[in-house]
Amino acid sequence: MTNPAYEATNSDVEKLKPGKYAILYRDNWDGEGDVYHCLADLDMDGRWLSEETGKQLLEYVGDEILKAWPLDDGADIQTLIAALEQAKLRGDEWKEKCREAVEHGANRIAELEATSTMREPSALCVKPLCVKLPDEFARIAENLRTQDNRVTSDPMFCVFQKREIVTDEDYDYDRIVWIDEDGNEATTHQRRRLELLHENSREAPEKWRRIAVKEINDFVTCCFTEQGCKDYLACNGHNLRLPFIYVKSGFRNAEYQTMRNWLMAVGTVEGSE
Repeated sequence: MTNPAYEATNSDVEKLKPGKYAILYRDNWDGEGDVYHCLADLDMDGRWLSEETGKQLLEYVGDEILKAWPLDDGADIQTLIAALEQAKLRGDEWKEKCREAVEHGANRIAELEATSTMREPSALCVKPLCVKLPDEFARIAENLRTQDNRVTSDPMFCVFQKREIVTDEDYDYDRIVWIDEDGNEATTHQRRRLELLHENSREAPEKWRRIAVKEINDFVTCCFTEQGCKDYLACNGHNLRLPFIYVKSGFRNAEYQTMRNWLMAVGTVEGSE
């Protein structure tokens, strides 16, 4: 059996002469990178054709020739096929080892999550405190235990407001506004007249500037309870533009979960309500 013609990438195919070869190649059409062997012809254009079907090989991005043996008169076909089978077997063994390593990693992650030190509020070990807690802690705890969590794990109640930003008219926007040199927005009547001038390709008065704006959600503050957000809006909502309450999750936020779970257990602490 002759030595492999090359062990490289598809770009090295120009080093080979047209003819018949036994090849070991990787078929990567589905991203798995399966390894196969077959007899193939290399034509004048550098294309590999299956000798069995006559169809072209290496049709997808990532396909590559791993080894190629020229089939000359002295080649031992049976020995060559056996070598190819052995090479494919080694590839399958390596793939199995990789699968086992990934599976082991997934199992280990599951074990670590199962033995996490974070517990449910009912499982917290609450020790007697040396200080008397303010009554407000008990009220927060009661709201945490009884409020609607909006089908959210470890909910964080947040206050947002609507804010407008200048954006590209050709990309994404909510509305077109006209602003004068003092920063005042045009009235509905003024805007219609200015838009008419713009649509007719006429110059608007110099003091007016046409801009596109988009409305986004702007974070304001976060509370443990929905009532906390309502209390905040009651005293500061007049300074916000279109405020609203939205619930986010404290998933895997160990600091937030620890504090929230402790608050939920405050009702059992001596000195609280």
